[in-house]
Amino acid sequence: MRAKNSRIINLFLAVILILLTACSSYKEPIKIGVNGWPPCELWYIAQEKGYFGDTPVEIVRFSTWSDNMDSLYVGNIDLMHSSYFNAVYYDSRGEAAKIILSANTTYGADGLVVKDYIEDIQELNGKKIAVEVGTDEQFLLHKVLKKGGLEDTDVTIISVSSEEGMRKFISGEVDATFTYEPFLSRAADEGDGKIMVTTSDTLNYTDTLVARDKVLQSRKKDYANIIRAWYRAQQFVKDNPQEAYQLMASKEGVTYDEFKSFYESFNFFTLEENKNIFSSEKFRDELKEIEVFLVEHKLISKDVDTDKLFDGNPVAQEAGGVDD
Repeated sequence: MRAKNSRIINLFLAVILILLTACSSYKEPIKIGVNGWPPCELWYIAQEKGYFGDTPVEIVRFSTWSDNMDSLYVGNIDLMHSSYFNAVYYDSRGEAAKIILSANTTYGADGLVVKDYIEDIQELNGKKIAVEVGTDEQFLLHKVLKKGGLEDTDVTIISVSSEEGMRKFISGEVDATFTYEPFLSRAADEGDGKIMVTTSDTLNYTDTLVARDKVLQSRKKDYANIIRAWYRAQQFVKDNPQEAYQLMASKEGVTYDEFKSFYESFNFFTLEENKNIFSSEKFRDELKEIEVFLVEHKLISKDVDTDKLFDGNPVAQEAGGVDD
């Protein structure tokens, strides 16, 4: 009888241990990767003000965006800022990840600068254009050329970093470059050039929040809390700009005025806008267009099922629309 009771007790203790182990896995912090980019600094506002609630969060800072991105796909962080382009581009490079929020966009921060002697897109035929291959800039350049009636093969692509593209433009080694601020304006000012097209025109550039799928599927309520914190941090900035800009500027090592100016160039999507984005054909078409571009330019080796590349549940849950 004593042996039987002992077995029952041991079984009971084993069950308790399993339950405790399972619960403890949810105590692990969700790691948010950030780098020097104004929207990233909102997470520090959320952390300092306690907006994450009972969801443990660790902010992991990287010196470069690419290190941040790589870290997500090898499973070292759980959430980061990306773009539609990179969410598709990186999809087959490691662990599965999903877009859970269209976070923000910048109007006019990316664009094509050309020499003064070029009057329209057609005149780029046969010219040299510097661009960082395998990035949003290459994709946006492709769209500009296509709209102007040119194919990528009609121009000579010089593959360099965005900053080096600016330098080559200023030195006269290329006729145009597709880059982003502050390289965009500097190239035009110092290279006898002009900005012909920017993302304030018909181009679309959207930053997103991308989550590691393995963690997302088991902790959707935590991700809903994180999305809620994202919006509360934005509201705090509106209500307390002096304190907020000072804190966020300190993370990037820039002045208050420099940070304020850059931050205010962003347009942040509301929760309602996000629900509309996820349910729209336009959103799906944009992801598919990127996937086709990447395959055609041999930047990825296999097709991506873009319909499985996003998960709107955390957005709906934050709004009370989903019960986990």
